[in-house]
Amino acid sequence: MEMGAGSSSSARPKRKKGIRKTEVISYEQSVVQLSKEGRKTYMIVEKKRKRPLNTIRGAYSAVFDNTYPQYNWLYNGWLVEERRIMLSGRLYRYYYDPKGKEYKFRYLVEQVLTSIGKHLAIKKPVVIVLDD
Repeated sequence: MEMGAGSSSSARPKRKKGIRKTEVISYEQSVVQLSKEGRKTYMIVEKKRKRPLNTIRGAYSAVFDNTYPQYNWLYNGWLVEERRIMLSGRLYRYYYDPKGKEYKFRYLVEQVLTSIGKHLAIKKPVVIVLDD
């Protein structure tokens, strides 16, 4: 069988798209699934915001912390808000540290986490006093 110019098969291999989809989860369900540290950060973020999360017209949100497999690289107390715009389907991610500060890009979060990790790795001398 001969393949003509109009054939549907292509010479180049199909590449996988780098988009990772998260499962569809309701906002309320995502908040319930947060860890204790994640809930503390969530409450701080809610107090700082002018409008509560998930009240943006034309979008729906969900929040995740490091207990969610896709975000297990985060430290305890860090949150990710996934906000999907319904009209376009575009997904925006916003990251929050335990103090409620917002980061718009993962690479910035990774820089902060790296500096925290280096700080934690510095060993300080410990003095133990035993009383006889």
